[in-house]
Amino acid sequence: MPGLKRTVHLAKSFRSAVNRQGLRAVPAIVKKFLLSTRLGNRFAMRGVSGKVMKAAEIPHYTRTYKVDLPEGYPAKSVEVTLTVPAIPPRPHLEFADHVMDADGRATDLVLASAMGGFGLSHDLGRSWKYVKVGPAADKRVVHVKRIAPDQYLLQVTERIPDRSAAREIDILVVDEAGAVLAANKLPASPWHGCRSVDVADGTLMFAEYPHEIPDAKPNQRDSSRVWRSRDLGRSWEVVFEIKDVRHFHFLQARPGKPKEWWLTSGDGLEESRIWVSKDDGKSWRDVTAAYSTMIPLDGAQYPKTLFRLTDLCWAGDEVAWGTDDFLYAIKGAPMGSRMFRSPCADMLVPSVVGRSKWQIRNMVDVGDFFFILTQGSNKTDATMEEKMPGVFLMPKRTPSDAPALVHLFDVDVHSTVRTGFTYSRAGRAAKDGTFFTYRGSTDAFPTGHKMLRWDVKYL
Repeated sequence: MPGLKRTVHLAKSFRSAVNRQGLRAVPAIVKKFLLSTRLGNRFAMRGVSGKVMKAAEIPHYTRTYKVDLPEGYPAKSVEVTLTVPAIPPRPHLEFADHVMDADGRATDLVLASAMGGFGLSHDLGRSWKYVKVGPAADKRVVHVKRIAPDQYLLQVTERIPDRSAAREIDILVVDEAGAVLAANKLPASPWHGCRSVDVADGTLMFAEYPHEIPDAKPNQRDSSRVWRSRDLGRSWEVVFEIKDVRHFHFLQARPGKPKEWWLTSGDGLEESRIWVSKDDGKSWRDVTAAYSTMIPLDGAQYPKTLFRLTDLCWAGDEVAWGTDDFLYAIKGAPMGSRMFRSPCADMLVPSVVGRSKWQIRNMVDVGDFFFILTQGSNKTDATMEEKMPGVFLMPKRTPSDAPALVHLFDVDVHSTVRTGFTYSRAGRAAKDGTFFTYRGSTDAFPTGHKMLRWDVKYL
């Protein structure tokens, strides 16, 4: 009776979606439901054999930007080429992760999520293989993480999750042939992007990003938790749980520092915090606990949301991050997201690096610099120019007589819809100047896969 069971589930999910979104949303809901049917699934997967796909069936989109850099920078100019990888349109792939090696260096392996399975490239995005996963045949693979040689951690949900039901997620470990090595159904929430899951020295952890009903009060929320596995996803335990934050944004092991992990949360004043564990998640220290809701800095009063972030990077003994907040509540300085630096210590002491146009989503290590990627404007009346995400460059070593943050260019948006651009999904570092990010369907180019290849040259 699997067909009847699926029909009942779809009907229940449809009613829940209409109740949440209202009758005006019915056409969009119907379209989404039709695409989730078996017929839609077969259409989406047509031509997929599991073999490496090389033929391009979508336009080859590419654009190059060349920008002169300020005096005092370790390069005179930078050339950035954006490309949507030339792969067939089906299945539709979404960037999931650019794999790092044990020493924190980017590799040639790039991962993508899809309906019913996942994609991978062993040659830095030049060719792709689609891997079907049996238990995910009628479901959505939301995230993919390589956790060991030929072992991939998949987070799987229903094509249209029932948000009114108790949270539940499928966590699979599979190999490159699609064989399931381990399967768990956890009473857990998805993690956020690819910066909220990591593995280091045999410890695997992810941090939850619970779904929330609009205008929910704290007592109506699910708690936010950190899950840990010591056996590469075969079994799981909760090692940290907190009820007074909306969700976690970031959880990563610090390269070169055994057992050290950094965790961040958001979104409000009291919810924007950073924790550090130095024992693989057994205990956590809030390195922002000393601060109240307002923080004096450079003659201004900054809200504690300066610790609201979706990405951070380490440079030696310092940590740098950009705010996933426009800092509307700042007093004595212009509003706008900021880049900050601080020594890595038991209490962070932030200093301002520079201001960005919109909220910062990702930082990517590319040679002597970090690439800083923002979302578009979140104003309801934003102009087309304001909707464009920004790209910035920050030297790893702050120059003494040059700006510490420089704007390179804004990314085209081929839609009237506001965009989060990378939606917090990007590689941590470049391989020979190449890295990958997620992209909204109409960001940078009019169509194509939800994936963007960046090729960087310093001149």
